[in-house]
Amino acid sequence: MKVLRVLDSTGDRVIEFDESDATLTAQREAKALFECMLTSGSVAFKVNRGEGRVDEKVADFNALENETVIVPRVVGG
Repeated sequence: MKVLRVLDSTGDRVIEFDESDATLTAQREAKALFECMLTSGSVAFKVNRGEGRVDEKVADFNALENETVIVPRVVGG
């Protein structure tokens, strides 16, 4: 099961999906959200990768691993 976490002004949104037909709707939602967020300047990271592997920036939905966090662009002023 893959987990996509989106951190934004509403909090921590979680979408769980895998490659099965049972989660096809969630997978489509996750892909649309992933692409929309990255287009708007957010950054995605593969996290909690296990076996001592460091977190890694990811820009391709098909390359997601177990858990991915999307962080929106930070605007200061």
